[in-house]
Amino acid sequence: MLSVSSSYLRRLSQSSVLGQAIRNMASAGIGHYDVVVFGATGFTGQYVVEEVARVAQLEDKKWTAPFTWAVAGRSENKLRAALTTATKQTGLSVDNVGVIKADVGDQESLNKMAAQSTVIINCVGPYQLYGEQVVRACIENGASHIDISGEPQFLEGMQLKYNKAAEEAGVYIVGACGYDSIPAEIGLVHMIKNFKGELNSAQMYVRVKSASGAVIHTGTMESAALSIANGAEIATIRRKLFPERLPKPKYKVAKKGRVHKNDELGIWGVSLPTDEPVVYRTQHFRHSVLSQRPIQFQQFVGLRSFFQAAGLLIGMAYFALISYFSWTRKLLLKYPEVMTAGAFKRSGASRKALKKVKFTATLLGQGWSQSLLEGSDQSTQPPDSSIIVKVAGPDPGYGATSLMMVASAVTILRQNHLCPGRGGVLTPGAAFANTDIIARMEERGMTVSVQDQK
Repeated sequence: MLSVSSSYLRRLSQSSVLGQAIRNMASAGIGHYDVVVFGATGFTGQYVVEEVARVAQLEDKKWTAPFTWAVAGRSENKLRAALTTATKQTGLSVDNVGVIKADVGDQESLNKMAAQSTVIINCVGPYQLYGEQVVRACIENGASHIDISGEPQFLEGMQLKYNKAAEEAGVYIVGACGYDSIPAEIGLVHMIKNFKGELNSAQMYVRVKSASGAVIHTGTMESAALSIANGAEIATIRRKLFPERLPKPKYKVAKKGRVHKNDELGIWGVSLPTDEPVVYRTQHFRHSVLSQRPIQFQQFVGLRSFFQAAGLLIGMAYFALISYFSWTRKLLLKYPEVMTAGAFKRSGASRKALKKVKFTATLLGQGWSQSLLEGSDQSTQPPDSSIIVKVAGPDPGYGATSLMMVASAVTILRQNHLCPGRGGVLTPGAAFANTDIIARMEERGMTVSVQDQK
């Protein structure tokens, strides 16, 4: 089967006859699409569809060739209903959006979907159960792949198993492109670029301004529960993926307590290292591929009082406990509202509640005012400089996640020549370090800024 690249189609579309033919193919639901949203009928998928509709309008103003996209899933009726909802929420026409039937249980349908795509935005989780078959279809059929997985077993397992194949296919498989872990990864990218000297470490404190009724969808809960249940697998994967450890820093930052007070920010921190595995994969890439100095990283949730922090820690321990044992995990998955006292619901949060939710991720960096000559060099003096970077946006679970996911996909579409190598299974920090993804995120309502530097 011949595969025609999206960039080639864009060049052809500048001629009137061929361009009109391509537009007709796209409007008829035939041919090759720049972006395909797989799992468009899910809770997160619906928000992603609406974000793609908005971004498509912006892209059409920037490029001569039309931005072509499609939705994909098991039910054509539900896919068309998702498009109808998107029109209602955005006020934009989606008449020319393609509809593709694809099912994670049917590999041939995934292959056909991937063969029609330049970039697939995969919203079907938990990824440990349903992600690999989509990744495989993308690699075998020449499509890049974006997901919002926060599941270390899946993310690192895909890198171990498919990195070489993705490189050879010339496609980019980039996971953790939502709230996990774009704020941490892109915040660090921005910090490194703006730090005047050599960065040694960073600590991130995330705060969420919530609202009544802003519960979390059970899809997120299922992914987290499976990650905890299968936690023993990750050690084996990491030994194979990274046989050589990162060099030990001379000035190692002490691990903070699970609950501690940060006097600089005036808040209490609770350790929640969900982004740390992704960040450390990026540091391995920086060290082994780019010969750059790896950065130490710690992650926390920021809260106003000790009692809030203690309450969150107890809640996290409870969730980990019921996720670990199979019989309690079955109860959790069957009765999520009861087992989590309403924190997770199958219906998710209402749009009205989510509009009131915002998040900030504040990264505190320390390093040296003088740059080191080599990535393996070690300074003989303690760090003497600091920087604060803040990443902020709308509700992290759905509004900001859909925004970041689509920005990642369009960055690969438009700027894959600025991504490293020919392809591969990469982290956001490795894939997007030299692109304008921050400008794309800010164009859609997020901010990434340096707050202070000393």
